[in-house]
Parts: sequence; structure tokens; C-alpha cells
Amino acid sequence: MKVLVLASLSYSLVNFRGALLRRMVAEGHDVVACAPDEDPVTSGELRKMSVAFRRVPMDRIGTNPVRDLGTLWAIGKTIRSEAPDVILAYTQKPIVYGGIAARLAAPGAGFFAMVSGLGHVYSDDGTTSRKTQFLRPLISLLYRVAVRRAAGIFVFNADDEAEMRRHAILSPRQRATQVPGSGIDTVQFAQQPFGNGPPTFLLIARLMRNKGISEFVAAAAAVRERYPDARFQILGPAEPGAAGFSAEEMAAWKGGGVEYLGTTRDVRPHLAAASVFVLPTYYREGLPRTILEAMAVGRPIITTLTPGCRETVIPGENGLLVPPRDVTALADAMAALARDPERIRAMGARSRRLAEECYHVGKVNSLLLSEMGLIGASTVRPMRRALGDHRLAERTLAWIALLAAVPVMALVAVSVGLFLGRPVLFRQRRAGLDGDVFELVKFRSMQDLRDGQGNILPDAARLTRFGRLLRRSRLDELPELWNIASGEMSFVGPRPLLPETVQNMGEGGKHRGQVRPGLTGWAQVNGNALLSDADKLALDIWYVDRRSLTRDLWIVLRTIATLFGGERISQRHVGRAYASVADRRG
Repeated sequence: MKVLVLASLSYSLVNFRGALLRRMVAEGHDVVACAPDEDPVTSGELRKMSVAFRRVPMDRIGTNPVRDLGTLWAIGKTIRSEAPDVILAYTQKPIVYGGIAARLAAPGAGFFAMVSGLGHVYSDDGTTSRKTQFLRPLISLLYRVAVRRAAGIFVFNADDEAEMRRHAILSPRQRATQVPGSGIDTVQFAQQPFGNGPPTFLLIARLMRNKGISEFVAAAAAVRERYPDARFQILGPAEPGAAGFSAEEMAAWKGGGVEYLGTTRDVRPHLAAASVFVLPTYYREGLPRTILEAMAVGRPIITTLTPGCRETVIPGENGLLVPPRDVTALADAMAALARDPERIRAMGARSRRLAEECYHVGKVNSLLLSEMGLIGASTVRPMRRALGDHRLAERTLAWIALLAAVPVMALVAVSVGLFLGRPVLFRQRRAGLDGDVFELVKFRSMQDLRDGQGNILPDAARLTRFGRLLRRSRLDELPELWNIASGEMSFVGPRPLLPETVQNMGEGGKHRGQVRPGLTGWAQVNGNALLSDADKLALDIWYVDRRSLTRDLWIVLRTIATLFGGERISQRHVGRAYASVADRRG
């Protein structure tokens, strides 16, 4: 299937959805990711994942209706151009304008909305402005139109679902699936030991006022009066406009004992250096990724009793919860941990266990893909017809190729007789379709050399320069055209192996035997002799699950290119094959 993913920030495609995109690709889907900003690092990472990128103009935080109409038009144009089977949109504007555009441009596509947080318009913290009071019903209406015919809706917390139903965004008959946030890769974010220095409190967020940054700075000043050695740090990109902070305000933080660390693409070193993670937000969060990252690294959490944040903390076990905008409560919570290092360590260990048990990215992505019909029984596709399924045409073509190759084969046969001796042909029993045994025939490429006891010498000792030339040019395999003409092999498929080798592969061997073995195959054009046996098996299984006439023709062309350019391992294809095999096994 073709999957189109709509985002409002390109960085999030890799940082928050990277594992999900890789899983989609591993399942054999064509994935196209869209965002309004294109930066070289993100584009490069997406290319490594085999994910295409399309830029779609979008004013991420603006409310200009003309610009938003431009966004709607651009998304619609992209959808018409890409013709996806499935569309996944996350964050407010991609959901609203992606959902509307999908209804207009691709009514047959499955549209899925991932509500990663409803945002400040739906925050009820006692500070609702007139602008918010005006925008809330308008945005609710746009949401309602966008998701009315959605194939699925994902929410990160129960509060968001309740709020969407309260504002009639969801109809009574629409079902929302709650998922534990974006999930976290507990290998990438490994548990880190605590340092021996003074307690360090770290806040990671975009520098927006509603993230509780001013409250953090004020609380830090209060805590420093009791614990002068305590350190307080803020990490995150600046936010332009009135929603963010001026340079003068940020400079004043240092005078209050708060370090601004700037921004980074890798938060792990900063989390490892911290003792406690703090997010005093009063923004309507979904389930903050930064909290999950801190939990995975093994750090206690201090956050607010706001939707999305409170779900991550078991009070007193892995962290503390405070009311939003309450500087005194925040300072008391930080002070309570500053005076008790052992409590910090115990809470950090509990955070790590929760990250592993509840928020592992593999579990989250399996749930998402299953709901979208991109994995499991709902995605089992009948094996598509490939070159080997056109039996009459393939055998006819093999006979023609065999007759055309007679002069070359005669020359090779004479050369083999002169350089390697007789017999000229090498014959061996190999496993074919469904494990049926046949006799493979090819030109001999090694000498018959034995030791004093009559035991045959290792291959390396028997392979001459002429034999290597035969193998490098694949001329030794020309007689296999006879096996193809006889119906025992195909032009493209997994290479035929010894029956005992296939048997030792277990279920993997049975799976690759669902099609006829080939003269060339997916493993042969992605590294061949440079690959391990495990690499080849993963590639063969991936091919069997996704074979098609188009792919077979591409493999034939790639084989010809390999004859001239030499063998090279495609790490991308090998990695994708391993991921696919791992996912299928669960």
C-alpha cells in the first residue's frame, strides 16, 4: 500500500515518528512524508529509511485564513498527485486540513487522525481569552468536518477523547483508540546512571510561555535559597512572537541561576547529566515525548496535573504532580527531591520500568499499524503474480535463451575442459518448489583436488583464477537455463540450496520454498557473496512476500548491472528485510 504521512514539523517525522515510518517500510509499504519545512538533516534521515519527502506549505501556529486555505489546497494537490491508500495525519493543522483535503481529493483512501494533543485552545486553566473563546467552536467545527469520515482516530489520553466528544468533534458512533503516546525506543534511550554531583533539574520544551517556563525559573530561585548547589537547566528551541520569550528575558534567566542550554537534535546527553526532569506545562499536551524520553533514561518526573502529563506519573513512585501555574507547589516538589538523593534514584528506576512495560515503541507501533490495516491478518495479501508464474512464457523464453547461448556455452565448455578438466558439468541435488528435489546443472568452476587420504580439499584451495572468472561473470550458470526450460527453476527467485540446508532453516526454509528457485534473486543483487547466510535468508523471505512482475524485471536489470559494476551490499535493503522478518515473527 501507499501511505501518506502529514506533519506540521519535519523534525518530528524522524524524532517522534521515525520508528513508525521504518516499521511501515519494513511491512512493504511505500511511504511519503509531508511537512512544511525541509531541512537537509531530516531529509537525509528519511532517505535512509526509504521514505520520500514532500514539502507542503503550512503556517504551523498562525491563524491567517488565507494562508490556511493555501495549506488546504497544497495538501489536496499532494494527495491527488501521490494517490495514497492510507493517510495518517498528526497535530492540529495536518488533521484538520488533511482530513478535509482527503474527503475532497481521495474519498477512497483511509484517513487516520492521530490527536497527539488538542493544544492551548482547549486548555481550561482559568485564563481563557476572548480569542480562545472565539476560536474553540470554529476549530471544533473544522475538526468535526475533517474526521467525520475518518477510518480511525487515535488519542493519547482519555481526557482528549472526552473533550472531543464534549465539543461534538466525534459523533456518538465514532470510536477513538487510545495509544500510549508516540512510544519510546528503550534501546536508543537506554537507562543511564546518576552522577555524584548536586541535583540537576532539567526542563526540555519549546520556549513557549504555556510550557511553564516562567514558573520553572521562579521556582528555581526559591529552591536555590534552600539548596544553593542545586542546578536548573532549560533546553529547547526559541519560539518567535508573543508566545515565546525575548532575548532580554532569556538573558535574565542566568542571573536567576538557570542555565539555558540552547537547542539540540540529541537530548540524551543532557538527560543523562540531569537528576530530575521537570515539565510544568499548562499547555493541552497529548502525552509529551520528552517525559517518555526522561522515563526511559531513568529519571524522576515532576509535571503538572494537566491532561497527557498526569498519565505518566504514579505520584510518589516515579515522580510528583503539581497544579499548573503554582510556583510554590513546584518549588516544594523540587526541594523535596533535592534533599533526598536516594528517593531520586528509586523514582528513576521506577520510571525506567514503566517506560519498558507501558510505553515501548514496538508495542505502540504494532497497535497503530494494526488499527490502520497495515499489519497482521488484515494485511495478508495474496501472492502477486511474478515472472515465474507465467510458466509457458518463461519456459519458452528459456528455450530461446538456451539456443541463443549454445555458441557461448560451447566455448565455456572447451575452456573448462582445458583449465579444470573433466567432467565439464557440475550436477547436484537441490531443493526446489515446496522442497521438491531436482538436479541442478551448471559448469564446473573448481578443480578436483584431494589430500593424501583422498579427502576433497576446501573450496578456496580448488578455486582457480579461471574459476573465479566464471563465477564473477555468471557464465558457470548458463546450463541452468535447462532447469528453467524444464520447469524446475525460474529466472528470478531465491537461489536453489541443498535440501539439508533448507531443512536446517526451519520455517524460514519452508517460506522461501513457496516459489521456484531462480537463476538470480533479491539476495544476489543486494550483496550475494558478500552477505551472510542469515542476510540472504532475510532477503529471500522479504522477496517471497513482495514479489511482482515489476520487481522481477528490476532484479534482472540489476543483475546485468552487477555483472559490470561488481557486487555491493545494500545495507538499506538488508536492514528492511531483517525488520520485516522480525515484525512477522512478533
